[in-house]
Amino acid sequence: MFKYSKIALGLATCFALTGCLKVEDDGNTEISNQLNEQNQLLQSQIDLLQEQQDNAKAPTAIRGTVVSVSEDVSAADAQVSVFFDNAWTDAVAVAEDGSFNISNLPGRRNVVIKVASESGAFMTRYFSFETEGFIDNGVQTSDLYNLEVSQGYTKEISILDSDSNEPIKNLAIWADDVHSLDTYRTPQHFQNFVQNNFTTKATFNEEKGVYEIQMAKDLPADLYYNPDLNGDGDDNYLPESYYFDTINGELKFADANLIESMDVVYLKTVNDHEFTVALTVLDEEGNTLEVKRVYAEGNDFGEKYASFNEETKQYDLEAHFVGSLEIVIPGFEKDELVYGSENIRISYDLALSAFEVYSNYRSSSVELSNNTLNLVVKLQTEELSETTVRTITTVDAKDTVDNDVQLYLNVPVEVNTDNVKAVAVNHVVESKDGWTTLQTVETDVEHDVKLDLDNTRITVAPKKEVVANHRYRVSIGEVTNTISGKNEQLNFYGEYRLPAANAVFDINELTADNFNYHTNGKLIVEKNSAGESINWAWDYDGNVTFILPKNLHLVEKFSYSVVKYTKNNTETTADANNMREVINGDYHDYSTAYLAKIAQNENHHGEVRGGSAQENGYRARIWSNYDLRMNDNKTGSKNTVTINYSYQLKGSEDVITGTLELPIQ
Repeated sequence: MFKYSKIALGLATCFALTGCLKVEDDGNTEISNQLNEQNQLLQSQIDLLQEQQDNAKAPTAIRGTVVSVSEDVSAADAQVSVFFDNAWTDAVAVAEDGSFNISNLPGRRNVVIKVASESGAFMTRYFSFETEGFIDNGVQTSDLYNLEVSQGYTKEISILDSDSNEPIKNLAIWADDVHSLDTYRTPQHFQNFVQNNFTTKATFNEEKGVYEIQMAKDLPADLYYNPDLNGDGDDNYLPESYYFDTINGELKFADANLIESMDVVYLKTVNDHEFTVALTVLDEEGNTLEVKRVYAEGNDFGEKYASFNEETKQYDLEAHFVGSLEIVIPGFEKDELVYGSENIRISYDLALSAFEVYSNYRSSSVELSNNTLNLVVKLQTEELSETTVRTITTVDAKDTVDNDVQLYLNVPVEVNTDNVKAVAVNHVVESKDGWTTLQTVETDVEHDVKLDLDNTRITVAPKKEVVANHRYRVSIGEVTNTISGKNEQLNFYGEYRLPAANAVFDINELTADNFNYHTNGKLIVEKNSAGESINWAWDYDGNVTFILPKNLHLVEKFSYSVVKYTKNNTETTADANNMREVINGDYHDYSTAYLAKIAQNENHHGEVRGGSAQENGYRARIWSNYDLRMNDNKTGSKNTVTINYSYQLKGSEDVITGTLELPIQ
């Protein structure tokens, strides 16, 4: 029997435009029947291929009506255009009733709609929208109903430093004035693209000392700004109110309904604080008390442990921090008395120009004297039966080699090593019967358990390097409180991602992938785990995703911009303003998933993502801010994207820049 094979697939492509194999009756009925069967198979492949190609086009249209909400302002000369594939369609003039219809748009695509006035009668307004479109339903038309526009005006706002009353320059201010027409949440990368390219931005007028921004008079929008002026990852100015909304780390400083009447805005500076803490510790009788230990949490650039000054009988600590500082006195036993732990929280109160200190369940304002903050705290004694074990703070595992976990406790303890567990949690791919899932494999890690600092610190130390592609987990159950003599549940449970020790960041690991289950135009995996071939797969133009280099934990800042791209041998220069900030300190704009090489007809769920040409494993990825859809780069059909990049590693002042041309995989 003649078997259908890869030859047939090739024939299906070759004869897609010319039809099937011609069958002549030469008297050999068996051969004739076999060829007829072959033709039927070929035709079914041709029909399916054509349907998939049509689905890729998925033609759709939009219609709506442009309506002016401003009195005595007409929208009669409105022009409507649509932005997709990095270009605008030709503008369409509205009819007498303001209606419009735009066809030949791509289906299932995030687009931007622009409504502009030829005469400038109203302010240009942008709308974001995801089109519909499936070939089974024919050409689908989405009704956008009324697209409202408004007369524009120039709003001037003076933004002043709360302390100096001087204008604050160089703020990046924008209006949240692009209206989303989508029912469901828009992808984050597209939201960022819209914000960067289509929202209205303010400019600073040096002569007047004010910010100027075009606003829609009858369609006001909230105003936002970037609080980090110098790009060092730290906020420089915050609203005076403690409550404010944010979008991607940028802060709202003006509500839409208040903007027209708002002329002045005050922002407070975010400063670091550097001084000496002199702490007096008293017992309940008011006598000076020497404790086991005093240490600081959140002392960003200062000392960890305080030292006891024999002359003043105070604990001295060099403080240097941003935000707030916490000083901790762990509980201890002395002279047959048990003293409870105490936490002292210090923050700066702008209104009082003094430090607010919270301890002993009360708050008080304290001012510096000779750059010294003099504090006093009274410790309470407790009954033995009332002192229970709790964790004051922890030191986390950092990488596969520097992997100790430490717990600082409020009372001394004894630990049974059987109650301490250290486990490496790895995720491995399991493919079976057409389904791929991530299986969790847990392996016990050999470790030592150490007690020191008067048995108030527990250290869990693995005996060798810990290898875990998902998590390293440490848990501690029951311990013995040596003060009360009772067994108690500590219930500690810590999970850590462990980057490789001595890891290196290599920008050349950055790749561009369209997740179309092909690379170089060929299937990555031809059969699923049930042994079923893929008869309907084809090299379609998928959304371009950047697979970021490994070891991003080493990076302080990273950004890129698209310079140009070549799509099916046609080169296009990108718009100048498309820079994408990926990492800036604690901020990052990417997602992580487990990329698995699986067939297109393989089922999968959870964190598994198929379609990529990358090796199996967790990788960080980010969708192209240029919203590109491209085929594989292959012989005869060049598909590449060229980017400029800039990054800075943690602990380094060097900023590395360069250019990469990335073939689409």
